[in-house]
Amino acid sequence: MLPDPPPEGASGGSVSEAFRQLAESIPQLVWTTRPDGFHDYYNRRWYEYTGLSPGQSHGEGWQGPFHPEDMPETLRRWHHSLRTGELYETEYRCRRHDGVYRWFLGRAHPVRDDTGRIVKWFGTCTDIDDQKRAAESMSFLAAAGSLLASSSLDYEATLSALTRLVVPRLADWCAIEIVNDDGTTRQLGVAHVDPAKVRYAEELRQRYPPRPEDPRGVLEVIRTGRPEFLPDIPDELLVAGSRDAEHLRIARELGLRSAMVLPLTARGRTLGALTLVTAESRRRFTSEDFALAEQLAHRAAMAVDNARLYRESVHAGERFRSLVTATAQAVWVTRPDGSIVEESPSWRAFTGQTHEEWKGTGWLSAIHPEDRESARRAWTDAVARGRSYETEYRLRRADGGYSITLARAVPVRNADGTVREWVGINIDLTAQREAESAARSLQLEQRARRHEALRADVSAALARPGPQAQMLQTACEAVVRHLDMAFSRVWLLDRDSAELRLWASAGRGTQPPGEHARIPLGQSKVGRIARERRPYATNALRKEPAASAPEWVLREGLVSFAGYPLVLGEQLVGVFAVYGTEPLVHETLDVLAAVAEIITQGVERRRAEESLRMHAQELARSNEELQQFAYVASHDLQEPLRMVASYTQLLARRYRGKLDSDADEFIGYAVEGVNRMQRLIQDLLAYSRVGTRGRELSPCDAGQALQRAVDNVRATLEETRGELTVAPLPRVLADETQLAQLFQNLLSNALKFHGQAPPKVEVSAQPQGPDWWRFTVKDEGLGIDSQYFDRIFIIFQRLHGREEYPGTGIGLAICKKIVERHGGRIGVESRPGAGSTFWFTLPAAPMAGANPKDSQE
Repeated sequence: MLPDPPPEGASGGSVSEAFRQLAESIPQLVWTTRPDGFHDYYNRRWYEYTGLSPGQSHGEGWQGPFHPEDMPETLRRWHHSLRTGELYETEYRCRRHDGVYRWFLGRAHPVRDDTGRIVKWFGTCTDIDDQKRAAESMSFLAAAGSLLASSSLDYEATLSALTRLVVPRLADWCAIEIVNDDGTTRQLGVAHVDPAKVRYAEELRQRYPPRPEDPRGVLEVIRTGRPEFLPDIPDELLVAGSRDAEHLRIARELGLRSAMVLPLTARGRTLGALTLVTAESRRRFTSEDFALAEQLAHRAAMAVDNARLYRESVHAGERFRSLVTATAQAVWVTRPDGSIVEESPSWRAFTGQTHEEWKGTGWLSAIHPEDRESARRAWTDAVARGRSYETEYRLRRADGGYSITLARAVPVRNADGTVREWVGINIDLTAQREAESAARSLQLEQRARRHEALRADVSAALARPGPQAQMLQTACEAVVRHLDMAFSRVWLLDRDSAELRLWASAGRGTQPPGEHARIPLGQSKVGRIARERRPYATNALRKEPAASAPEWVLREGLVSFAGYPLVLGEQLVGVFAVYGTEPLVHETLDVLAAVAEIITQGVERRRAEESLRMHAQELARSNEELQQFAYVASHDLQEPLRMVASYTQLLARRYRGKLDSDADEFIGYAVEGVNRMQRLIQDLLAYSRVGTRGRELSPCDAGQALQRAVDNVRATLEETRGELTVAPLPRVLADETQLAQLFQNLLSNALKFHGQAPPKVEVSAQPQGPDWWRFTVKDEGLGIDSQYFDRIFIIFQRLHGREEYPGTGIGLAICKKIVERHGGRIGVESRPGAGSTFWFTLPAAPMAGANPKDSQE
C-alpha cells in the first residue's frame, strides 16, 4: 500500500485516499519523504518515467536516475532544506527508462504539525525539458549570431570559432567544409572537446579524404544541397563507408552515435556544409536538434555569403560597399528616379519575378495588396527627398507564400551630391519574427506557470490547518517568492474597533518608519482602500507620498504598489497589498486580484469553520444531554409504571364482571394505556440506545443478521400466512445486532400493513459502486402516498390509528438512526395500494487483509 500523505486534519484514511487519487492524476512526478528525508512514496508517473520498481526507488534509490553532473548540487540543496526546513527547489536532469535525460524542476514543501515540527515532505518533479532546451536554443542561436556578425571580413576565422562554440553544447564533433572558388572543397574548421582528437581527426581526413563518388557524406550534401540526418549510426553503415579494415577499425573506435550534415545555402547556392556528430556523450540527435542545426547552418551560410559579397564589393567599388552595408539578401539597383532597369538574380530567386515583370515599377506587384500602397508612398517619398529608404511589407515568395521583409535602400551620389543610383536590399524577417514570437510565447508561458503556481501555493496555504496568522504569513511569502515582490502584507478588520490589524508581512527585513500595525478606516492609502472598497495600483509610488513613507520608499527602491480590499458580499474582511521594485504589468495585477479573492475566501472559510466547530461542539453537548435525559426519564418512568400496571391488572382479574359494565370498560382502558405506555418507553429506550449502546462496526454476514430477524418475527409470519423470499446477501461492515434489529423492524412493518391478502416480502441486495451495498425490503401491502415519505421516519409519526394497526411510531425512526450510524442512507419507494419498497445502504466489508478501520473512516 502507498504511505499516507502529509496530515491535513484529524482523519486519516479519507485524506490518504484523496491524496493518492490526486497524486496519481496529475502529470508531475510526485513523492513524499519522512522528516529525515527518507523517500517513502512515489506516484505511478515516477515508476513509468524511470522504469524503477518500488523496491529500487525507496530510501536513497531516487538518486539512481539523476545525472552525475547534477547530483552534487541536488544533494547539497536537499540536505540544506532538510537541515533548515526551507523550501527545496532545484533543476536537474533525470534519466528516462529508455536512457534519455530530461530536465526537471524539483520542488518540495515541508508539512508541519500544530507545533511547527516537520512531519512530512511533499515533493514534485516537473518536466521543463522543452522550455529549458528552447531557452538554451535561443541563447545558443543568439551567441552564434553574435559570433557570426563579429567579423564580416575574416569569415574563415569566424567559422572556425563557430565549431568551438558548437562543441560540446550541441555535439561532440563539429566540422565545417567550404567550397572554394574553383569548385574544390576544404575543411575550414574542426572541433572536439579533446584537443588530441582534433589532431587525430585532421590526420584521419588526410589519410581518408572524402570522395565525390561516395553516396553519403559532406560532398554528397554539398552536391545535392540536401541535408543528411542520422539519429542512429548502425554498424552496417560504418562497414559500407569504410575503405579498408583499418578505416573500419578507426570508425568503430570513435564510437559514433548520431550525425547530421547540413548544407550552407545562401541565395540558391551551396557554399559548404556543417557536420555535427555525437560519440562520447552517447546523445542521440532529435528532430528539435535538427531544426536548431538548420537555423545555425542558415546563419553560417548568410555570414559566408555576406562576407564574400563584402569582399567582392571592395573590389567592385563603392556600389558594392553600399550594398554590403545594407546586409544583402534580395539585392536590387534603380535609376535616380527610382525605376528598375538592371536584372537582380537574388530578387528573381526570392520572388520568382522575371526581369520583364519587375522592371520599372513592376516590383510593386510582388508586394501583398494590403501593403502595396504604403510601400509605394514610402519609396516615392524617399526618392523625392533623396533620403535613405526603410520600410516593412509582405513580399510574395516564389512558392506563392508571403514573407515579412525589411526593405532598405541608400542613394549612391555623384561628386556634386546628386543621386547616381539607388542600391537596396530586402531582408527576410520571417525567421526573426518567429524566434521573437517563440521567445514571447515562452516568456508568457513561464509567467503563466509562475502565476498558476502562486495561486496553487496560496490556496494550499489557506487550506492547511493551523493558526490563521501562520496561514496568511505563508500566503504572503508565496506572493513575494513567485512574483519577486519587495513586500506583501495582509490587514484584517477588527470589527469591534473598526481598525485594520496587520496579520501577516513578508519580504525584506527592514520596515518603513512608524509602520502602522493598526490602521483606522480612511487613514493612509491602505485605510482608504478599505473604506472605499476599491482596488488601487500605481507604478509611480515615489510621486505619491500618501501611499507610503517617502523615506522608506526611496531607501527600498520601491516603484510600484497595489492594494485590494478583501470583501465578501457586502462585508469588509481586510486589505491585501504588495510593494515592488519593478512596474506591475497587467497580467501581474490580474493574478494579484485573484490572490486577494483567494485570501478573502480563505479567511472567511476559516471563520466559518471555527463557528461551525463551536456549533458542532454545542450540538454534541446538547445531543448528549438529550440522550441522557431520554434514558433517565424512560428509566425513572419504569418503576411507577410497573406499580400502576400490576394494580390495574389485579383490578381486571378480581373485579371483572363484579362491577357494572362501565367499571369493566374503564379498567380495560387503564390496562391498555399502561401496556401502551410500557411499549412506548421500551421503544424510546431502544431509540436512544442506537448511538450509545451499539457495538463497533466489523465485517459480518447480512444473511445471518436477516435470519435472526426472521426467527424473531416467525410467529407473525405464520399467523399472517406470509411468504418471504430472500436473495443471497453480502458481507457488510456493520453492528450485526443492530442490523438484525433493522431487518426485524422492516419485516414487521411489511407483515403488519398487508391488507386483505397474505403478505409477500422480498429481501435482496445489489452493489452500489465498489464500497457500498443497497438493500431492499419489498412488500405488496397498503403502500404509502409520496407526501408522507419523509414523515414516516420521524419519531412518533404514524399514518394509521392504533385501533387499525398497533405500534408506537418509533420503529422506522430507529431504522433511520441505525442506518445513519453506519454512514448509509434510507428511503422508501411506494404508491398507495401498490406496496412499498424500503431501501437502505451499508458499507461493504473490506477485502481480506485490509484494515476495517480504513473502511469506516
